[in-house]
Amino acid sequence: MLEEKLAAYVAETAFSEMDEQKVHILKRNILDSYAGICMSLKDVDMLGKFDAMTSLTPAEKGLAVWGLQRKANTSNAVFMNTILGRRSDLVNTYLPPNGMGGCHPSDNVSLVLSMADWLKKSGKDVLSLMHVAYLLSCSFTDYYHPEESSYDHDTPALFYLSLTIGCAMGLSVAQLTEAQRIAGMLGLDINQAAMGEVTDWKHCTYASCAMRALHAVKMAYAGFQGPRDIYDGEAGINRFLPHAGSILDPPPDLESIVFKRWPALVFCQTPIDAAIEIAGRINDPEAIDRVLVHTYKKAIEEADGEAAYRPVSRAGRTHSLPYCVAAALVKKTIEYEYFNDDFLEKEEAVARLIPKIAVAEDVHMTRTYPDGSPCRIAVTLKNGETIRLDRDFPRGDPHDPLTDREIEEKVEGSMSHLVNRDVARSIIGRVWELEKEGSIDWLVAPLKRRVL
Repeated sequence: MLEEKLAAYVAETAFSEMDEQKVHILKRNILDSYAGICMSLKDVDMLGKFDAMTSLTPAEKGLAVWGLQRKANTSNAVFMNTILGRRSDLVNTYLPPNGMGGCHPSDNVSLVLSMADWLKKSGKDVLSLMHVAYLLSCSFTDYYHPEESSYDHDTPALFYLSLTIGCAMGLSVAQLTEAQRIAGMLGLDINQAAMGEVTDWKHCTYASCAMRALHAVKMAYAGFQGPRDIYDGEAGINRFLPHAGSILDPPPDLESIVFKRWPALVFCQTPIDAAIEIAGRINDPEAIDRVLVHTYKKAIEEADGEAAYRPVSRAGRTHSLPYCVAAALVKKTIEYEYFNDDFLEKEEAVARLIPKIAVAEDVHMTRTYPDGSPCRIAVTLKNGETIRLDRDFPRGDPHDPLTDREIEEKVEGSMSHLVNRDVARSIIGRVWELEKEGSIDWLVAPLKRRVL
């Protein structure tokens, strides 16, 4: 059965040696994702919700909730911490070569760091767990295409997270098998979070899977059994989720992950880069008469539409192509604060520009996806001049990757509200030598501070 094969694979992978190149790739991902977590800790509104939630059921012996200097029961803490892994939208993205679904492997960093802190794991343990999590998240994405049947793209996370968490907790192959079976009975996520008016639940979909997966692992550890053949059975999940012919054959290429330069949806990254470059040629954004963005069908499906012109939440704004392009043209960069609720009130020029933006499909660009993620922006000024710019990939794509130093700069900038530059540089240096660390107390310490 597939669940038995996956359990055996995870058990074997967790104890296998990684070559130097793979370890370096994982460290780059940890640093990049850590920057996103730190940036998310600017969100005092979300932390206020965490504060209210943890005050209901305090648990001094539980797991630390980041940003609160307080502990909660493990399920609640994992839910809240993994929201912070995605809240900034500075999450990297894996787009499978077979055009199936898509995932954010960096979601796993917040989970693994939370579990490693709770279970007192070493730096080498963290790298091993990260390797398992990244391979599984990308492999499940190669295998499943849940959005095609109106399920959320994070739906498979419920299953690979039961394996990842189970591995962290030392479950046997038999227990890992049962954890997947139990997880499958805890509900599949529908895709309503991405439909129409996008609310902040969009930043909670992975976290919801992590919370339920942890519960499934605890039940498997205690000896509960789930139904057999959870994937391929007569009513197994493969009846509901479109899937490829095989999983982990071949294993995913972890070097193909896209690192985001900007805290916004991956399908907005190329347009943002192009808009910023164009903005450098325009002295006054008020001189813009209209903007036409040509891009590929998937980007339009994910980031355009009526709701994209009137987003009502941070998630809605980070997932709006017209909003991102307007902000980039006016501000000549993109910052976390540009997606705050009150940003348009402060920056009326952005609000005035959004209705002037039109998005259209270019069928040639559609044919290039997922190998390419192109866009063409044409900005017509009120004097009749038109400025055009084409871009095939965003900065941070494997075709135009971020350097190690650029990733370090992301971390330094994202930590500026938590620690001073010297502390940030020390943490970065220790991550590059993570396999030598006996614990990760120093890595999670800045995240545990109360920032409300």
